[in-house]
Amino acid sequence: MNDVLRQLKDIKPPVEVPDHSLWLFLAVLTALLAVVVVVALRFRRRGAPPGRGRGPDPKDLAKAKLSAIDFGDAKDAVYTFDEYLPTLIAGDDEAMADFEALQPELERYKYRKRVPPLDEEVVERMRRLIRKGTG
Repeated sequence: MNDVLRQLKDIKPPVEVPDHSLWLFLAVLTALLAVVVVVALRFRRRGAPPGRGRGPDPKDLAKAKLSAIDFGDAKDAVYTFDEYLPTLIAGDDEAMADFEALQPELERYKYRKRVPPLDEEVVERMRRLIRKGTG
């Protein structure tokens, strides 16, 4: 019994446990820093001026498309007008109201196989809205 007690009372020296927490902390910190850098570069590239990491300016493209409209082809002219004019007049409430008022008149030139030629009044209203957006 005495041997058993002696074994129970025997205190062993402390054991050294390897501590890797500093390396783990540095690895997590490096990974977070890499994520922040990638996100910052994406936001910076998205907000870059035209010509640097981004396509052409949508307003410049809209101006070019609208100035090249062939009013002889009614269907194509109306679709091009509908697609690009809202980009050009964004922020101008008066022009947007005029555009929306013109929409019912343009409906008869859409969604059909054959369409009549554009009325001169409609062409003039379209040109006026294009001038308002470009000027």
